[in-house]
Amino acid sequence: MIFSIIEQALIALPMVLGAYLILSLLKLPDFSIESAYLFGAVTAFLARELPIPLVLLSAMGGGIFVGMTVSFLNQFMRLPFLLAAIVTNGLFHGLTQYLLGTSVISFHLVFPMHELAVLSCIGVSLVGLAYLALRSQLGYSLAIYGNNPLFFANHNLSGRYVVCVGVMIGHGCVGLSGFLFAQSNGFVDLTMNFGVILLCLTALMVGKLCMRITRPNIFIPFAGVIAYFIIQQTLLRLGLNLKYFNAFQALFILSLLFLGQKKQSFTLDHLGV
Repeated sequence: MIFSIIEQALIALPMVLGAYLILSLLKLPDFSIESAYLFGAVTAFLARELPIPLVLLSAMGGGIFVGMTVSFLNQFMRLPFLLAAIVTNGLFHGLTQYLLGTSVISFHLVFPMHELAVLSCIGVSLVGLAYLALRSQLGYSLAIYGNNPLFFANHNLSGRYVVCVGVMIGHGCVGLSGFLFAQSNGFVDLTMNFGVILLCLTALMVGKLCMRITRPNIFIPFAGVIAYFIIQQTLLRLGLNLKYFNAFQALFILSLLFLGQKKQSFTLDHLGV
């Protein structure tokens, strides 16, 4: 059980980390995370003949491409972000179907070392880079934009760069996670991105509850993703059918929102999403 929790947490860590940048810091309703997750796996599949480092970069590039698309629709075509994300999902759903040509396709690469060691190296590297990034000017800019989007306009600064870069970095991490999931399961499935948003929201909420802090902290997604899979595996061992787990996550989110309405001190803003 412990091995399974660690492996699943390391696979999902880049995705939850990317969602933290977009949903928590920038506070954007970005449902195109689901498209980045799937398209990262698809681009990695297309680059499967390349060396492993280039496959990893291809997966991140696929996610970044999705981020570029939704950012372009929002920042340059002036679509509301939620609408831009919906349009992006539609575009990439068709594109992934065209590139794969089928709904499920086998995909497995041979890593130069044990898979858990590779996942650990990727996870540690991403957490370290994100920790440094949040302490940089870009990290502070992401937090400022999420708390007050008008700050940049009021100071004659453009927030377009902050949104575009933050969204692309977040989607790149999500795309990498999509590849790791496909690699671990041995196939790319056009429905593998179903429920990704719920997973990210639940993990971030649980992470915020575990850390008990409101300021930006890179260990929120780290703690959240570990606690998420501990809860998931515990419920499965207690007899919960996995097909009902998305409904459980939705009820969990609703319960926290209900508590927020009752106590007026426990809102999505306090949870960081």
